[in-house]
Amino acid sequence: MRVLIVGRGHLGTYLAKHFKVPAELHWLEDIDALTDMELARLMPDVVVNAAGKTDLAWCEANAREAFRCNVEAPWRLFQKCASALLIQVSSGCIWDGPWQTYKGYDMPFWSGTTPNPQSFYAWTKACMDGLLYACETSSRRFVMLRPRQLYSPVPCPRNTLTKLLRYPRLIDTPNSMTSAATVAKTIEAILQVKMCPPALNVCEHGVTSPYQVGCLLAEAGLREPPGLITKTELDETLKPKRVDVVMEDGWLDLHVRPPEVHDELKRVIAEYGENVRRGGGK
Repeated sequence: MRVLIVGRGHLGTYLAKHFKVPAELHWLEDIDALTDMELARLMPDVVVNAAGKTDLAWCEANAREAFRCNVEAPWRLFQKCASALLIQVSSGCIWDGPWQTYKGYDMPFWSGTTPNPQSFYAWTKACMDGLLYACETSSRRFVMLRPRQLYSPVPCPRNTLTKLLRYPRLIDTPNSMTSAATVAKTIEAILQVKMCPPALNVCEHGVTSPYQVGCLLAEAGLREPPGLITKTELDETLKPKRVDVVMEDGWLDLHVRPPEVHDELKRVIAEYGENVRRGGGK
């Protein structure tokens, strides 16, 4: 099975290495440069689109280009994938939680929960999701993956672990997190299982918080122990608003069996620390 990885950022680079794709099947250029002719030459069975703009402030300041990269170009790519399965990397940031209220109870967000985006970036992701949902048929050829606070052993700017090294104070609010390894396992499961929902919330089991992750990073000797900042203080200092989201997904539990979040964080942080000390990453 030929898997084409689109995107040269944190996740795209990780997936290309994980799946050992040859250079020609890791698309490093703009999505729109992936023409019908190129797709016919590459003949992928699966296209994983991990490209896009993710910086919240940049997306607010460059709304037109953010919309092109996160909505228009992926939509055109989907239309070109007549014979290939498109796995579109979306985001758990389309919700504002940390919980949804269901019949009077606080519950995690499900894949079918109506989005309530709080930033332009989140709106672009929800918009692309909506376009794909509108095309859902018995012969649909797409799956949307919604990771949350993506992290890996690779020291790079878009890695959540790298981001959490910067701030002296962190919020202790409930959140889901997603290891890049769990994204890779989810893609493997999709390729093995015939029936798959159109959207999957991809995350580890359990709940953590930025403050708890900061403490784990401190225990690993990667930063000073963090102080605490309230959600109200954070919202006053950071624009656009950062959201807290706790997710779950029954299909993922059955077919991927993701690890417990704190176990996975400890494993990845240990490897991340070794890469930092060796000067790895970019």
